[in-house]
Amino acid sequence: MAAKTISFPKGKGHLTHNNRDFICNNVVPERTAWNRIYIQESLRDAYEKCFGQALRDYNAAQKRKDRQKDDYLKEIENSGNKEKTFYENIVQIGKKTDTPVADENGVMTEEAKAAIEVLDRYAKTFQERNPNLYLFNCVMHLDEATLHLHIDYIPVAHGYKNGMKTCNSLTKAFQQMGFAKAVSRKQNETVAWQEREREYLTELCREQGIEIEVLGVQRDNLSLPEYKATMREVEELEQQAVALDRQNEILEQQNDDLAQKTSELCGHMQEMEAKNNELVLQAQELTEQIEEAAKEVLAKHDLRVETFKMISKEVAAETKSMKSVTVSVTSLFGGEEYVKVKKSDWNKILDAFSKAVSRNHLLDKYEKKISGLERKIDTLTDQVEKLKRFVASRGLGRGICRICKITCT
Repeated sequence: MAAKTISFPKGKGHLTHNNRDFICNNVVPERTAWNRIYIQESLRDAYEKCFGQALRDYNAAQKRKDRQKDDYLKEIENSGNKEKTFYENIVQIGKKTDTPVADENGVMTEEAKAAIEVLDRYAKTFQERNPNLYLFNCVMHLDEATLHLHIDYIPVAHGYKNGMKTCNSLTKAFQQMGFAKAVSRKQNETVAWQEREREYLTELCREQGIEIEVLGVQRDNLSLPEYKATMREVEELEQQAVALDRQNEILEQQNDDLAQKTSELCGHMQEMEAKNNELVLQAQELTEQIEEAAKEVLAKHDLRVETFKMISKEVAAETKSMKSVTVSVTSLFGGEEYVKVKKSDWNKILDAFSKAVSRNHLLDKYEKKISGLERKIDTLTDQVEKLKRFVASRGLGRGICRICKITCT
């Protein structure tokens, strides 16, 4: 079995990715059932376990309510001291070239089985080995190219004299686990803890017959301090490379999500375009109906106008006929002249007068209807013009979608 590397970089702490609430492109869904879950506790529940009693004790000791703390988790999230609510490390044995999870037939490899034993023991002993790092989320991923652990923990430090007696502090948590205070950037509590964890992982690997090497480091021409310093630098580079790989996975997922949303939005735009075309067609049909109704109204209007003209001609003819049968008679006493007609003509005059009165009433009635029809025609004409402008502004046919930059129907 070829020598393998141990990767122990800091992770981004994407719990939704770790717990497979979303699936990246590099995940093989058929193997997700192979994953191992050691603990999955919500961050808020974990904070209650770690700091709940300390928070209640602190608040009980405050005489002024404005000095009490409502939510310690929120306080850490909004802290200006670059504190993190939790920390993550990714533990990996080997690479996809020498420790693939499955072969070309989808069968788990022997290299993977050996690495699983190492990571399984590491995960199960983490809390015992690190009492001040509360492990609230821990999963082993076997559905990617190379198996690895996501270790998510909260640093818990005790014995504060001011404020809460128990607080979130990574440096103090390491110190309370026996690591010496930092003397330089490369010699601090975190580096010392990582070296111890790597040594423990190396020992587990040896028990499983896995040889561990640090690529690019040769001991021949280096003193022990130089070798350790060089090895740390190489390990830091490896950690950065693994962290970049993980970040790329997250970015790929975000890109997939964006593409999916873009596709959905494009489909929505196409649906809206189809509805718009349907609305335009309905507007055109309504325009035609209104125009037909307007023509019908105009035709009725013209018919009534012709009827009025015919009635007027008849009235004028009868009036002329009446005048022809009358005889003007001058009064002997110098009074107003009067008209003399035969009795038979007089009856005709009375009958004509009665008809004229009826016709006048009818003419008044028609005049009112004509005025109403004219107003209705004006309204219909206005509606037709508005619909024509609407249809012209919307248009029909194909257009270019501004979202996907392709021709959409």
